[in-house]
Amino acid sequence: GFVATEGQQGFLEGDVYDMAIKSTPLGRVGQPEDIGPIAVFLASDDSHWLTGQRILATGGQTW
Repeated sequence: GFVATEGQQGFLEGDVYDMAIKSTPLGRVGQPEDIGPIAVFLASDDSHWLTGQRILATGGQTW
């Protein structure tokens, strides 16, 4: 998945960006606020049962 962050201004336009949008089931590039709740959950006691897992925060995109 793609997350729009500082330093990616060149990526957020043009053919590469359009291709990324078309390959993402949600139809958009991720935003930092999409990732924040995941990080908060993982840092909370609510995630105590998770151990050694790979969490894919990709908006549905798989490789």
